[in-house]
Amino acid sequence: MKKLTLLSVALFAVLSTGCNQSEEYDFYIDDSDAWHTFIEGENFNSDGLGAYLRGAKSGKLKPVEFEVENGENLTADQTSVTIKYGEYTAEYPITVKKEYHIACVGDSLTAGHVWANESYPTYLSGNVSEHYKVGNYGVNGISITGYGGSWKKPEKRYIKQDVYTNCVNYEPDVFAVMLGTNDATEWSKAEPTFLSEYKILLDSFIEQFPRAKFIMMVSPPVIDDNQFGIPNGEIRDYVNPIQRELAEEYGFETLDLREEFEATADYQTKYLRDRDYSGVDHVHFTKEAAQYVASRVWDIAKEFKL
Repeated sequence: MKKLTLLSVALFAVLSTGCNQSEEYDFYIDDSDAWHTFIEGENFNSDGLGAYLRGAKSGKLKPVEFEVENGENLTADQTSVTIKYGEYTAEYPITVKKEYHIACVGDSLTAGHVWANESYPTYLSGNVSEHYKVGNYGVNGISITGYGGSWKKPEKRYIKQDVYTNCVNYEPDVFAVMLGTNDATEWSKAEPTFLSEYKILLDSFIEQFPRAKFIMMVSPPVIDDNQFGIPNGEIRDYVNPIQRELAEEYGFETLDLREEFEATADYQTKYLRDRDYSGVDHVHFTKEAAQYVASRVWDIAKEFKL
């Protein structure tokens, strides 16, 4: 996903080469590892930003030291800062916000099922630093394809629900996505469209928020004797590999909850809720698991350059 961004028209400059030859140069800004979004009142952070001259004849890149104008005490209506090297200038586009938004996208493992006040997004809200806010966009019984879960209809898939619209309206800077557990319940019906529908959802987020960062969460294990009929084997053998494949294809950060849960001693009792008098659960997170997942999401999210 790295790119070299041309931010100004080519200018004419003289580079000392021993014979005083002149060459036309373009001024390039490499923003592939830079900050693009800032909090109102902050100063511009140039960490990861690179400036270069490229010779029109030689094609060679020459890194240059640059200065930043109008980069202090950023204002809400500010849309750029000026990057300057000698006679070269470029307007570097930025977004200035009051806060960063983390959107947690998923099913009941995200929503919290009947323990919404003990969901991982609830604990994540308490973990994040100043200027970060968390939105819970999980829905009990939802799936990528519409099969499995509560409705078993393709028109009931995540992207067709109000929660998708609400998530988009939240204008996220970070997406933590964990969907697929419910699809495993009717995998024979979900499998033909699971990968394509997942890509449709991800592509729609990327199209609307091209600078957003993503955490692909690999669905955790469940215990097979659960009332919901969610099969652990289908999640492990089919859903999880596709989630990992998507993370690699899109260049997302991966949080492999299956791997991390199964590496934890007694995870079935430590991280998965015990069955109650009605036969539920063995699927959803214990309080300790939700706190663990929240801490891991924040471990990743706090390292993003937004």
